[in-house]
Amino acid sequence: MKRVIISGLIAGVASGIMMIVFAISGLYELFSITPYFPPIDLQNIAQCEIISGIVWGMIWAGFYAFFYDYVPSKGIKKGIIFALIIWIISGFRYAVTVSAYGFYLYTIPMAISTFFSIAITYGLLLGILYKK
Repeated sequence: MKRVIISGLIAGVASGIMMIVFAISGLYELFSITPYFPPIDLQNIAQCEIISGIVWGMIWAGFYAFFYDYVPSKGIKKGIIFALIIWIISGFRYAVTVSAYGFYLYTIPMAISTFFSIAITYGLLLGILYKK
């Protein structure tokens, strides 16, 4: 259980940092939107993204450990496949739901940022760090 928590913690921190990079990179400004409510402060963005990344990282790492034998492939590829499934369930579904409620400008930047944050960063680190 300790491996699950530590690997989820590290992957969650990295995922949160990746979301911070996308929040301040200008991706959302290309679509003339902001994902945060004013007043926007870099410290608030960092706290929000890293804490949510850590919490969700440990939760998804617990699911990864539970479904480890059912995910095909080995090593890093197994982590990326699991993270793609998680991205479809959490990130992509959220982007599509937000667009259905009329916030269609959030769809593309939200899907892109969560793809790189969850499917790539989180999947790579979980595949590297977690060993059964």
